[in-house]
Amino acid sequence: MSVYCDPLEARKPSKAWAWSHSARLFADTADELHALARQIGLKRHWFQDEGFFPHYTLTANKRKQALQIGVKPLSQIEAVAKWQEISQNEHPKNR
Repeated sequence: MSVYCDPLEARKPSKAWAWSHSARLFADTADELHALARQIGLKRHWFQDEGFFPHYTLTANKRKQALQIGVKPLSQIEAVAKWQEISQNEHPKNR
């Protein structure tokens, strides 16, 4: 079981998101995802499970912090393949 993040992507800052780049943090299981998110200081209510694969959105600094504690970085192609693999097994739902 593992926790992953996709590459940083440019984003247009908005009222809801003030940063110019972001990535997604996701995992094989919800328990792993939420535990890692807590480790890097993400709040549980930031978890997103509607409209996209369940994930936390990371700033560049949070992504760097996640990688330093063992999150596996994936290319965008690898991330899509992993999302498909996870969705066929245990989809990490909001618990």
